[in-house]
Amino acid sequence: MPEKREKSIKIIIRRIFIFVKFLLSGFKLFFSNLFWKDRLIVNLTALSLLLNMSLWIYFFQNKKESDYPIILHYNLIFGVDYLGNYEKIYFISFVGLILILFNSILGYILYNKEKLASYFLILAAFIVQVFLLVAGYLIVGINL
Repeated sequence: MPEKREKSIKIIIRRIFIFVKFLLSGFKLFFSNLFWKDRLIVNLTALSLLLNMSLWIYFFQNKKESDYPIILHYNLIFGVDYLGNYEKIYFISFVGLILILFNSILGYILYNKEKLASYFLILAAFIVQVFLLVAGYLIVGINL
């Protein structure tokens, strides 16, 4: 019985290694494209990720425990129009991260056909990250 168990464990481990090898070959193929060798694209994507990471860190550092809802949206005409608990503020960072991923994948697909469209997508992701960082700073500032 133990021999059979050892054999099945070896089979499982072998399948895991095959799966990891498959994933690594896919990543290697994805990052070997000319898209990731373009310095402008790599720099703007890195800056976008850095801004998004700084927004996550800023939200974690300024988290305060409270039973009261916080202001999540403010309008000059109507004033406060959206309240919620502090965990909802992370949605801003999450949307920014999804946008970076979506624009990077779309830019990767379009790069060989339309290089300028790829540049605009990556630049748009960066600009949105700047606006999200400002919005996050203002939201936290209003609630302090």
